[in-house]
Amino acid sequence: MKTARSTPQTAFTLIELLVVIAIIAILAAILFPVFAQAREKARQTSCLSNTKQLGTALMMYLQDYDETFYPHVTERTAPAGTPDTAVGRAPFTYTIKLEPYSKNRQIFKCPSAPAWPTPAAGAWYTVDYGNNHNEANLPAAKNQAWYIANPDFGFNETTSLASLERPAEFIAIAEAARASGIASRGGLYPQPWAFDDSALPDGSQQARFKARHAGGGNIAFADGHAKWLRPEQTWKSYTNNFWRRNPTP
Repeated sequence: MKTARSTPQTAFTLIELLVVIAIIAILAAILFPVFAQAREKARQTSCLSNTKQLGTALMMYLQDYDETFYPHVTERTAPAGTPDTAVGRAPFTYTIKLEPYSKNRQIFKCPSAPAWPTPAAGAWYTVDYGNNHNEANLPAAKNQAWYIANPDFGFNETTSLASLERPAEFIAIAEAARASGIASRGGLYPQPWAFDDSALPDGSQQARFKARHAGGGNIAFADGHAKWLRPEQTWKSYTNNFWRRNPTP
């Protein structure tokens, strides 16, 4: 009788396993950043859509109010004695002013921004997008004196759309947060070019343009269009920048 010949068993050697693992690690190192960039690009696009919708809502608001901007954008500028409740502070936040036109609370949330804190006294209306508002007419505002001395920066209830020299280059609403990362409540200040409070405690800082996406952020301009820009692109000089209503070279 012939005996059956056994089939030799084959297996990966240690060297071969290490090579396979090394190849997988190299591929992962190459692909994971690409996947992360793709996810962030999707978030940037979603954020740009939010910004565009806010710009459109603002244009609709202006049409209903004789093309004049609103007097308040954030609950913190409510007059002394205003109840610190969601209802009491509602008239002073721009989110409530634009909600009839946006019909969507989610457009105030950037998908790349941290989660909002639970609504509470002093922070009922947290947002990830701030307004380029001029606080010269708000006695309770921390920077009232600065805006009185620099009246061409930002807008308020005395500003009409027709008064803007170049509305397509005037920032109305943009991504915003404090230097520490704390979310805005609706304000947006031309920092650090005009004044810089990044070294102050969190509670003292003002919201600034936030570059959340690849070194830049999304902006809605006063003509309603929205685009992504790096912070330095908004500022050519102190007299010629996108924060002024009537810039000069």
